[in-house]
Amino acid sequence: MILYDSGKWMLVLKGLIGLRHAYNIRELLKIQLIIMLYSLAIVYLRLHVFYDKNKYPIELNVTFLSLIGVIMGLTLVFRTNSSYERWWEGRKLWGALINESRTMASNFYALLNDDYENRHYLAAQITNFAYALEGHLRDKMNFHYFDDCGDKNYIEKLKKAKHIPHLIATNIFVKMEELFKQGKFNDVDKINIKEQIEQMINIMGACERIKNSPIPFSHVSFIKSFILLYSMLLPLGMVDTFHYYTIPAVFLISYALAGVEIISEEIEQPFGTDANDLPLLHIANVIKQNVYSIMQIPLEKDLPNPKVKEWMLI
Repeated sequence: MILYDSGKWMLVLKGLIGLRHAYNIRELLKIQLIIMLYSLAIVYLRLHVFYDKNKYPIELNVTFLSLIGVIMGLTLVFRTNSSYERWWEGRKLWGALINESRTMASNFYALLNDDYENRHYLAAQITNFAYALEGHLRDKMNFHYFDDCGDKNYIEKLKKAKHIPHLIATNIFVKMEELFKQGKFNDVDKINIKEQIEQMINIMGACERIKNSPIPFSHVSFIKSFILLYSMLLPLGMVDTFHYYTIPAVFLISYALAGVEIISEEIEQPFGTDANDLPLLHIANVIKQNVYSIMQIPLEKDLPNPKVKEWMLI
């Protein structure tokens, strides 16, 4: 994810001009190159080959193009809102996971303040859930992020599981039941902690829903084809008025339209590793720092270092 200060215009523009962080810009320019070459061909043919307007009356009415532009704008607003809603829902879910992890850690610490071994085990399970969910959503599990609490068989058991985050949540349930039978918890404590674990599982399910339910292909393909069709019609409607200035004019208009679509495409899957996707590993690190601090467990190794693509400053 790109972090930036919106008040520092020059710094943001420097990042865009240098294309160091604007991955969507680089993808956009590939499309714009094709549109510019097409516009150049139309302008050249109109001005030097089919220049007789009486014989070749191919100019489009400006009103027609304006009406299509309005429809295009409304369509892109809907497209952007749909993608941003998915991105923002993903961020709220991981924010809720931070809160649930902190609350659960506080409860366990209050109930087990004289039991370091069980506190360490539960702190590890809570934070391992966050790292496992990050790997699960990105289809790449990083087991070296996990705290095995000294159990050499722990990682091997996880590797055999079909759904690792759910297994870790189940481990917390099992440990909670063991401690309840030992008299560490009362009935009210058990109910409260059970609800918190269930909430973590609900967050996991909601994240899976976002990941596994992309925006329908027909919706996306229609908008892309609409943008391309409109960009192809623009030179025909502008060439007789703007001549060679048609090329930069079409470039700017199509740049804005295609840019919105590419940005929407990038953020509609918020759990990936694109420049503007959510910094899941960073959030998981925050959870580990908070949980271990609350439960007074020292960190035995450094926190995982998020990749540059995931957590950047400009």
